[in-house]
This record gives sequence, structure tokens and C-alpha cells, in this order.
Amino acid sequence: MANRTGTGRRTAGPPITDRAAFKPVAALLLVVVVLASSGLLALLLAPPFAGAAFGVRELDRRLEEAGADFTKIPALPQRSTVYANDGRTVLGRFYLDNREIVPLERVSPIARRAVLAIEDHSFYDHGAVNWAGLARAGIENLKAGAIVQGGSTITQQLVKNTLGLDPTDQSFERKFQELALALRVEERYSKDEILELYLNQVYLGNGVYGIGTAARFYFRTSPADLTLPQAALLAGMIRAPEYYDPVDRPDKALLRRNDVLNRMMALGWISEARAERAKAAELGLANVRKLTPKLPPFFVTYMRDQIIADPNGWYGALGETADERRRALSEGGLEIVTTLDPEWQEAAEEAANRPWARAPLNPGYRPRPDVAIVSIDNRTGAIRTLLSGRNYARDEKALATTGHQPGSAFKAFVLAAALEAGISPAARYSGAQGVIAADRCRNADGTPWSVANAEGSSRGLITLAEATEDSVNAAFARLILDAGVERTKEIAQRMGIVTDLPAVCSLATGSVDVTPLEMASGYQTIANVGVHCRPYTIETIRQQGRVIYQHEPSCYPALQAADAKEIIHLLRAVVTSGTAASAFSGWGPWPIAGKTGTADLNRHVWFVGFSRQVTTSVWVGSPGRPYPLTNYWGYGVFGGSIAAPIWRAYMAVVMQDFRPLDFPPPVRVRVPSVVGLTVPEARRVLSEARLGARVRIVDAVAPEGVVVAQTPGAGSSTLPGSQVLLEVSSGVPPVAAVPDVVGLEPDRARSVLERAGFAVDVVEQVFSNPAKHGVVVAQDPPARTEAVEGSTVTITVGVPPSGGDDGGGGGP
Repeated sequence: MANRTGTGRRTAGPPITDRAAFKPVAALLLVVVVLASSGLLALLLAPPFAGAAFGVRELDRRLEEAGADFTKIPALPQRSTVYANDGRTVLGRFYLDNREIVPLERVSPIARRAVLAIEDHSFYDHGAVNWAGLARAGIENLKAGAIVQGGSTITQQLVKNTLGLDPTDQSFERKFQELALALRVEERYSKDEILELYLNQVYLGNGVYGIGTAARFYFRTSPADLTLPQAALLAGMIRAPEYYDPVDRPDKALLRRNDVLNRMMALGWISEARAERAKAAELGLANVRKLTPKLPPFFVTYMRDQIIADPNGWYGALGETADERRRALSEGGLEIVTTLDPEWQEAAEEAANRPWARAPLNPGYRPRPDVAIVSIDNRTGAIRTLLSGRNYARDEKALATTGHQPGSAFKAFVLAAALEAGISPAARYSGAQGVIAADRCRNADGTPWSVANAEGSSRGLITLAEATEDSVNAAFARLILDAGVERTKEIAQRMGIVTDLPAVCSLATGSVDVTPLEMASGYQTIANVGVHCRPYTIETIRQQGRVIYQHEPSCYPALQAADAKEIIHLLRAVVTSGTAASAFSGWGPWPIAGKTGTADLNRHVWFVGFSRQVTTSVWVGSPGRPYPLTNYWGYGVFGGSIAAPIWRAYMAVVMQDFRPLDFPPPVRVRVPSVVGLTVPEARRVLSEARLGARVRIVDAVAPEGVVVAQTPGAGSSTLPGSQVLLEVSSGVPPVAAVPDVVGLEPDRARSVLERAGFAVDVVEQVFSNPAKHGVVVAQDPPARTEAVEGSTVTITVGVPPSGGDDGGGGGP
């Protein structure tokens, strides 16, 4: 017997194997195999029909009939690979079989020879069946006492593995059909084509199909660069890939590899010296890890679901139905380049997992708050970051596409509705918290809707700009009634919120569920000056080197540009002097805008913001059944104190890719004076200035229908389309009680009367009594008399006699 070294290298001598020793039972089985093969050969060559010629014709007919249904070898299932936007970083793979198809010319010649040597060395010299090889294999197997050679050709193996034949069926009929189909395959395909199909079809253990995939899995190399020892190892695995698995059974894999090398040497395809050098080599496996089902990044899962559901009708090239698109993903060999930026995604993970900006007082509380971060390219709608939790691989929570109450972050959509309705940022609303007296705003149980401000205190009349900067809930609760609840719902969905929102007053305070992806999508519309671009995940899809899908941004105007610019202007104040100002102290040179949000008793906190180039939403909350975040922190937390710092940490990295760009300035028009005009005249003048008008009838001395006051006042500036409030005379003079001004100095008396709406006429009367000098001594009409507003009150002021003595007493 030949000797074997400790490394598995064999010394010179006839090849030996590690297979089971020869047994009488095996010998009997081998005899049966050979006899069966001989019987098949005899039947095919000399069937028991009336004449030899008739027998050949009958054989042709039967072969023709058995292979009549054959058209072609079906396409081999090939894995699809998902790449980041750089086209290189692999994010994940989908496959039924983990297979990468490679053309024959990309398989190294030595690898082809290794496979042919051990599987079918005369493949290029015989037809579909190698009868001489079949007989020789039977003899060699008998001599060796084990099955050391197979009788099937590569063509037969390809037929058996690709055309749906039952491998467990050893009946004559099945063997006959295999032969018929093999003949058909050799008629239709060249030998090179058959070998290429075979090399891509074979299973090579560990969930790996095809020599190209195996080269990368076991050796981290391309099939074109396979060396002789590597090629021999893979070729030897074909017969029994699990038995000769080099990961689990390296000793057996080494012996089998050397069998292949000995076979190649025996055929004269490699020299003895080269064979010995190859046998002396280690297996040389790469850092191989068993292929186990691995959870892909959330982005890949979301992308897959978008392809299968195809809500926008973009992916028809992959199939008309969901099942067809699912099959294309798992079998079609697609190369999918996505929108995800791997560096941004990494920055999001780091920001989400850094220590909190506010230290928790109850850090052991479970579950801990979690984070979702979504970034969208403002120009196109491309999703650059989609972080769904601090550890999606562990938790598997779809936080980025699950609805959470956005709180005050939803106010940007209420602003959009208000501006579209012509409400000026200078419009004033009460910030008094408490019951909002509107029947349509009652709660589901019929009780009145009561609104509290985040800081817990009421505000007086404040402008819409101030209400936005300080996030005053009560003012927005009243604003939505003027803007329109239905309008707010419609414009939010126009801007990118795809959830079917209820048309309820509580939209004003964000008490509805919206996803972080939707919030980023909606704010992208603002950042893109009113143009919404539908978010997407895929740039291109290639199949066999051909582009079958190229995304074109799907964008449309959702807001008037002037309204979008004004919202940007209002949201900039939030980060410079409003609820998020503390988080952005010392922020870099990039202009940004955004809105904080805190909802559902501190169960959700948000910051959604943008630069000119990128929009990002950050949500912090509890997964599953939400709990108040105060349970974790021990004190109240808000979007500005938790979510905004995460946004800042992440965006500080992202914005390094961009130069600072200013936002477009808000559009303004000058308000003309319309006091003294009739209502039709005032409307015409305002219309020419691109302004609207709202009329309020007031009692006034002026003729009926004449404008007596306006807000905003003449000379101020406001948004195009804003409405100017016109106070129009009813023609009925208003009546008011005349104030008592006797005893006051003249200037003070004049001021009191004018504030009460009266004109003032002053007369002087001489008094020798110094106590009456310089004060009002009488008024007409008398105090508390009702008089028409605007009418004149005459006041009498005492003065000393001309040239007289101020001293002395007596006299009037």
C-alpha cells in the first residue's frame, strides 16, 4: 500500500481513496449495475423486434417520443445582489439558490480540466452517453471494490439536475427518458455551452451553487483566478459536497482533492511534479463562515417589500404580479444599485447609539427608548439613510415605517394649509390653553376638546410666526379652524404623508400616527421649495449586464413656492431662537430649519429638519406599546432636548459632503393703504398688490361701506396671497359714554377722550382763583353722557387774568 504523510499528501503509487472498503454486498450491487447497464445497451442496440431495421426505427421513435417535450435547459436560479449607492458595497442578497452565473471563458482552464478529469474526461469526444466509459466504470468499480468512477456523462448529469427528473427513480423508463433528453440537449447545445451550464449548476456545499460562487465563498477569488489546488478541491466536491465539505471535514476534502490531482496526472494533463506540489499545498480556505439565513439591513427589507408590492407601479420590468416580482428577486440574477449611502447609514448608527444628551435617572428601565432616522435627498426623493432602531438585527423592529404621533412636528403641515388659505404669518391667535369652543372639535365621547401648551402656561394674542417659534399648541388649535381641517389633511397627503389621516382637529397638535419616513418625505417638500419628490430606494437594476430599470425622479408641485419659502423662514426661527435653539448653539455654517415635536405624554419626541440638500427626521420613543419617556429619564424630555441633539450629531457628519447654501428668501409684497375707500375699491387695490381681503363690519361715523381701518397696516409687508382685514363702516355711529376729565390737565384730558373715540375742542376761561389755573374746570357733554363716537367734547380750561396777579383769593 502507498504511504501517506501527516499532511494528507500521498507518496507515489496508485491512487487510493478513503471510501468504504470492498464488501461482498457491494460487489453484488456492482454486478447488478453492470448487468443493468449491459441490458440497457443490448435493448437499445438489438431490441427484440421482428427485424434489425425495424428495431432501429422503433428505437428512434421511442427516443423521439421520450424527448418530444424538450425545448431548452431552463434558466438556472441565480442570486440577486443589492448594492449601496456606490455600486460596490454589498447590502444583501436574495436567492433561491446562492448562485452567481459566470460564462465559461471566465472559468480558469485548469478548473475546467479538473472537473472534466474527475467527472467526464472524454466529454468532448463522446456523445450524450459514453458507452465505453460506462462499461469501463463498471469494471474499475469492481476492481476497486467501491464506486470510484461514475458512468453518467456531464450531459446526463445536467439533464438529471435541471429537467425535473426524479433522482430517486431508478426505473428503466426514467433512465430511458434521461437518455432521450441528453440526446436532445446535445443536438441543441454545443459542448462548451453544456459545460458552462454544468459548471454553473453544480452544488458545492454550504448553500453554494456554481463554480463562480464557490470560488468566492471558499477562496475569496474569482473563478478565472482559481489555482490548481483550489480547482481540484472544488472539482472533487461535486460528487458528494457534504461528505467532502472542506469546512467541516477538511481531512476528507484533502484526500478527495488529491484524488483529482492524481487523476489529472494519470491523464497526462499535469506533470507529476506539478501534481506533487499541488498535493503538498494546504487547503488554503478563506475565513469561511457557514451560510446561514442572515437578517438583511432594514433598508434591504423595505426595498424588497416595495418591489413586491410596487405601490407606485415602478417595477413592472420585474413582473406584472407580486409573485413574479418576488421570483425575479430570488432567481433572476439581478444587480440592484440602491440609494442608500453607507457612510451616512454608519453615521446614523453612531448618532443613535451615542450617550443621550440628557442623562437618564432610571437607566435600568426596560425597554430602553429607541431611535429611527430617515434622510432624503431634497432634489430627487432618494432615501439615503433608513435606520430602524439602534440594533435592528437584534430587535427586528420596523420603527422607521411604523406610525408614531408626531406632536408639534406636524405643525408644518398646518402652516402650509393656513398659508394656502391666505392667512398671514402676522395673523394673531390666542395662545390661551383650555377648551376650544368648536362643535366639530369635540372628543369622540362628546366632551369638549381641551388643549394644553407644552410649557403648561397660557399665552395672550400672538402672531402665527411667534406661535411657530415657541410651538404654542393653543394657537395652532385655533388656527386649524381657520385653515380648515380637511384642507390640512389634504395638503399633508399632497406633501408626502401617505397614511390615511383622519380629518380631526387634533391634527393641529399631531395626535395622529405618522411614520418617520413620511415625516421626512413631507418636510422634503418644504425644503425643495414646494416640489414633492416621491421617496425611492432603487437607482438601477441590471440583469445579465443589461439595464432593465432606471429610476427617474417622480416629482410634482405640492405647495406654492411662496408658501414653502415662508414656512422655511418660520422654521428657521425654531433652530435659532425657538424650541430647538439650545441644541444648535454653535452649529456649523450650513443654514438649517426644522421643527421639534413631543406627543402623547412624552411617549414620542421628534426633530424633523433640513438643509437645502438633505431632509432628516429623527424619532425617539419606546418600541411596542409606548410608555412615557419620563419613566426612563425621570423628568420631562422634549424633541429639542433628545431628538434634536441626535439630529445634530448625525447631520454634522452628513453635511461635510455639502457646501453651505442659503435658503431662498421669503417673498414679500407691500400692503397699500385702502382706508377711506369703499369695499369694491379696496378689493381692487389689494388684488393688484396680490393680496386678498376679509371684511369686518363695525359701527363708525364714516358712510356705510367705507373702510375705516386695516390690518396689516399700510406700508407693512406680508406674503403674496395673504388677506388684509378690512374694518368697514356700517354707517351707524357708535355710541360711548363720555369719560370724566374735569380736574385733569389739558393734555391728559385730551388723551383720555381721544382714546375713548372722541374729538376734543379746548376753550379757555379766566379765573382769579389759582386752583383753577391749568386744569379742566368743565366739559360738554358732561361725564357719563352717551355720545356718538367721533363727536366733539368741549373742555374748559382755567387760565389767570391777563396781566393780573396770581396771588390773593376770592372771586371766580
